[in-house]
Amino acid sequence: MLKTEFLINVAGYFVAQDPAPILFVQPTQGVAEDFSKERFAPTVEITPQLRDIVEPPRSRHSANTITHKEFPGGSLDFVGANSPTDLASRPKRIILCDEIDKYPLSAGSEGDPLKLAEERASTYHALGRAKFVRTCSPTIKGLSRIGREYAASDQRKLFVSCPHCLHEQTLAWAHVRWDREEGGGHLPHTAAIACEQCGVVWSEREREAALDRLSSASGFGWRQTAQFVCCGQKQSPTFWDEDGRSLCADCGQRSAFDGHAGFHVSKLYSKRHRLSHIVQEFLDAQGDQELLKKWTNTALAELWEPKYSETFDPNGLLARAEPYDGDDLPEAARVITGFCDVQGDRLEVQLIAWGNDEEAWPFQYNIINQDPTQPQAWKELEVLLRSKFTTVTGRMMRIAAFGIDLQGHHTAQVLAFTRARKGRRIFACRGIAGSKPIWPGRASRAKTGEVIYNIGVDTAKDAIYSRLNISPPEPGQGKPGFIHFPVGDNFGAGYFKQLNSERRVLRRRMGQTYVAWEQVEERNEALDTFVGALAMRKSLPRVLSRDLEYSVTHDTVTEEDDRPLPPQDTPAAAEAIQHSSYVAQNSPDRARARELSPNYAKQASFVGNTSGWFRR
Repeated sequence: MLKTEFLINVAGYFVAQDPAPILFVQPTQGVAEDFSKERFAPTVEITPQLRDIVEPPRSRHSANTITHKEFPGGSLDFVGANSPTDLASRPKRIILCDEIDKYPLSAGSEGDPLKLAEERASTYHALGRAKFVRTCSPTIKGLSRIGREYAASDQRKLFVSCPHCLHEQTLAWAHVRWDREEGGGHLPHTAAIACEQCGVVWSEREREAALDRLSSASGFGWRQTAQFVCCGQKQSPTFWDEDGRSLCADCGQRSAFDGHAGFHVSKLYSKRHRLSHIVQEFLDAQGDQELLKKWTNTALAELWEPKYSETFDPNGLLARAEPYDGDDLPEAARVITGFCDVQGDRLEVQLIAWGNDEEAWPFQYNIINQDPTQPQAWKELEVLLRSKFTTVTGRMMRIAAFGIDLQGHHTAQVLAFTRARKGRRIFACRGIAGSKPIWPGRASRAKTGEVIYNIGVDTAKDAIYSRLNISPPEPGQGKPGFIHFPVGDNFGAGYFKQLNSERRVLRRRMGQTYVAWEQVEERNEALDTFVGALAMRKSLPRVLSRDLEYSVTHDTVTEEDDRPLPPQDTPAAAEAIQHSSYVAQNSPDRARARELSPNYAKQASFVGNTSGWFRR
């Protein structure tokens, strides 16, 4: 919603109209440098007023650099919140902080980077001349910096007039409507907003016209909504003056204002985002807590409140166990992933089959009781990775993605094993705490150059514990995110005790609250391997269409099939699929068709070499 554009405009104003020393803070130093080159520099180039006074770094006589700009009467420095030295630089009058929820808890050992940055303006603040601007999409309730800052502000919201009854209201998700087909299917292209007063549904053109009228509205539609105390009463604003300042219902005087203004706006107010697209994004996020959180934070600009119990009933899960295993997986299963937890004296492996909307069927839990320093342990793991499994109709499947934890035990052996199999989607992984994506999409590199994938373990545990409390679907029906469990010795009371082995707790560091997961049982391998298998599922395309089924037949895959595949969802992949379809339909030589394209027909040799698939 143009938060960053707003900051650029604020910076431009103080460069051209009211020169001052400015500090522009991004989450990291690398992001700050990229922002200067990719966002601020182009703005300067196309804005004559800025171009005339801000010399480019390449200018022969310029003292300017990528992160430091000088201009008559002031300067502008781009710094990272992870750099305490830069945050503690010279005094600044204007402090602009972007994406503050992504700042680290502490800049080194110096404390909250937001407070450190704003301390640079303490002298100007004492004189009443400082300006602090903080922007971000909100994140998790109780942990979000921007949520905290907005709660402490006057909480301004944007009021729009209904084109039919002229009632002024905020645009809320609760007022969005769309139709359904007779069979119950959603029709997002019919999405519209209904007036909270008269109930009339606005057309998309009427919504856009209502937004255009804000340019001539008093206070441009912004109104203070924070509660205040006046005439001995705590009040929620119901009256405003022409500037949007809240008025006491008894005496009619303006509410007290300490100068801290806060503004909230969602994509519902954006002419750049059609309602149909917002609704479609909402529908696509169903069954995926991570996507739903992202949609809530970025589309609605609302704080996310995790809805899950920190525990679950193991006996209840045992009681609803179902009779399936690797030889008769449900036909709804589309892909298999797995993860290996490396212990000092053994390997523990869990395999999970996944259907649409990440419905899950854990079906195999193996303990390889071999010393991981010896080749035999890894030979047995290789045999497991080469295994084939079948659905109830006989459709064959193999493991599509597999991860191995390299933290703690036998790192060298893990790296050697994955290095030799990098073309088969077998990944060396390590868990990263904090609000991180479950799967990064891009590899990191160790100091030795080894490729490593960082798994957001806290986010994965949030998702798993939430899904474990989903009520079972009707017999024969599926349910997004639901986790089934099989009848079997390896899925007994001990398994569920390990699955229920951690608790979510709140802790404080450097004055900031953060979430941590605390182990309360001696063993937690079942939870760790489930987390890893979920991350492996996230490494694959979210939508498993029929031509991406990862199922395997005897005549289309061999143990040695290691051919590279183009990245999915790219023109190259689409071209390969189209070419393979053409060959299949127009050539009797099926073997030649398979040679031309690994995506031929129903072949699913996605366990082949996929080097570079995640570097997008």
